[in-house]
Amino acid sequence: MKYCLFLILCFTPLSADLPSFSPQSLKKGDLIAVVFPASFLHQRKKSQEIVDQKIAWLQEQGYQTICYPSRVTPVGNFAGTDAERANSLMAAWKNDDVKAIWCFRGGYGTCRILDLLDYEWIRRHPKILLGMSDATALHHAIQQRTGLVTFLAPNLIHFDQKDPSLDSSYSLAEFNKIVVNGKKEHIEAPKSAREIKIISKGKGRGKLVGGNLSIVASLCGTRWQIDTRGKILVLEDVGENIYKIDRMLWQLKEAGLLESPSGVVLGNWVNCKKLTPNSLALNEVFEHYFKDANYPVIWGFPTGHSSFQATIPLNVKAEINTQKLSLKLLETAVQKETQQYR
Repeated sequence: MKYCLFLILCFTPLSADLPSFSPQSLKKGDLIAVVFPASFLHQRKKSQEIVDQKIAWLQEQGYQTICYPSRVTPVGNFAGTDAERANSLMAAWKNDDVKAIWCFRGGYGTCRILDLLDYEWIRRHPKILLGMSDATALHHAIQQRTGLVTFLAPNLIHFDQKDPSLDSSYSLAEFNKIVVNGKKEHIEAPKSAREIKIISKGKGRGKLVGGNLSIVASLCGTRWQIDTRGKILVLEDVGENIYKIDRMLWQLKEAGLLESPSGVVLGNWVNCKKLTPNSLALNEVFEHYFKDANYPVIWGFPTGHSSFQATIPLNVKAEINTQKLSLKLLETAVQKETQQYR
């Protein structure tokens, strides 16, 4: 009987409804830690040159920087062993001078370190956490264990005025609006972005959850499964065959994640193609799962692996309204005044 109870406690998803709280806002001159919780760069011969280039860009924006670790020793595709990556992340979190922690890139591996982190320390010492893609797992583990607001934002590797994969002017402006200035307003796509499509009309309010579809699906059935009840679910992915997107959405549906969200925001799906000419198109897959939804669903929002990437504060209350084709933040995502945390 005790053994059965142990299994239930270990594999029952944690509640995502801890009271949310926000980190302090970022200001010029603050120290930002750059971390590598997942994969390292494929271009091993130029890896340090690329890291230095992105660090220089961040310093040009007026911030101090520090890397954890100072130099990565790859293990396979990972940026170090699981223990090394977890220890580096916690070292950044335990540096009192660090105000924000920015994931350098995604890839794969963040889920492997979730049970190696000190969530009690994170809860007692809130900082800004930035990243996307594989960092989705890290965002929601921290949200579930602490209630801290974190930020689904472009990974640092994408920020560079010379990098065509990201519109740095738009993404930096959105970052400043949310993380630096603490604006409580609409998150909208730029006029030059592709048109946002409505799959299911309506208006809904709830806390923002989600991120990369592959990670959200992989968390299903684990202690880290995302709770979408009454939440606005954000989903995006890159480079996946459309039949795999269908399979992952089916998994979310069967796990109950599509039953009662207050809304769904589908981002950009870069390089997601048909396996064969007769395969379903992406819009057909989305319509299958969301056309008859009793909550609003939009597609083409500026989040994901595309040139336009907004900064979306997770665990913050927002409103989705298909008439306005935007997300309206109902709470500020950062605090301007120092708070005490228990």
